Amino acid sequence: MKIDSDKLEIFYTPLDEKQFRERAAGIAQVWRAQEVGNLVVGLEGGLGSGKTTWVRAMLEGLGYQGKVPSPTYTLLEHYQLTDLSVVHLDLYRLPESMGPGEEQASEFEALGVREWLAKSKTWLLGEWPSRSPQFCAHADIWIDFEFIGPYERRLVLSERSKVGQNLLNQLR
Repeated sequence: MKIDSDKLEIFYTPLDEKQFRERAAGIAQVWRAQEVGNLVVGLEGGLGSGKTTWVRAMLEGLGYQGKVPSPTYTLLEHYQLTDLSVVHLDLYRLPESMGPGEEQASEFEALGVREWLAKSKTWLLGEWPSRSPQFCAHADIWIDFEFIGPYERRLVLSERSKVGQNLLNQLR
């Protein structure tokens, strides 16, 4: 792990999924212990880079024991834990912005994100966040999943808000 002032880098090999999952679960536990009211995390990376696996492991770390499907077709999956709601979004299929982005904004609103953001103790974990300027505007933490070789990937966690800065500081 490399520590930078506003970023945190994690390297892993896909052959060691156990460590990858343990890291995601551990991070979720650290963040939950901080009793953050709401959290918005953008998960950016190519197909197969580990975004959904990361969310599954975070949910396991938070104590969720049910199935965690990819939200590719449903666009949104909601998980209610005892004292926390986790909403897993896949923004890939939002329509491309045309002009002022009104169609995309209305699709984003149709997912109910504004309502989720208004609730307390809600985490939004969004795959393909760069497809939605509205999501980007609310992001606290951004995680880039990057292929750096056939057997290795790099994750870079970046703060996007004061909340994000505080949570990344807890991991250092």
